[in-house]
Amino acid sequence: MNALQIRCRTARFNLSKVGRHFINPCCFGEDFADWLRTKLVERKVQVRLPYQEDWGWELPVIDGSEKYYLCMSGNADDAKNSQDQGEWNIIIEKKRSIAKRLRGSGGISVNDKIVRTLEEILCAEPTIQDVRRLD
Repeated sequence: MNALQIRCRTARFNLSKVGRHFINPCCFGEDFADWLRTKLVERKVQVRLPYQEDWGWELPVIDGSEKYYLCMSGNADDAKNSQDQGEWNIIIEKKRSIAKRLRGSGGISVNDKIVRTLEEILCAEPTIQDVRRLD
């Protein structure tokens, strides 16, 4: 797979109220995607509008000459004191041409700038904890 994952924990984003427009009851992440989009735009990263998938939300990103999909989904801890406390997963998928895929080149790396940018954004937010990369 041509992707990396970043996980974090927070109660900042909705994990408890199912939206009327959700494709599935587990399609949380709309507010997370909107927030992340704003933070990326502040850093001069090109970002399109997020859209819903059947598992969460996807955010198309162009960073320099590279294109990515940021795929967000969350799982609540079911804590009684905070219904929105839980773990979020961001899958960073690098878009590649067919030629690059056939050659097995141009894949995502831990050194891709977008990976560091996302980690910096998440770590700078006091309401987000336990930011970690899954290689």
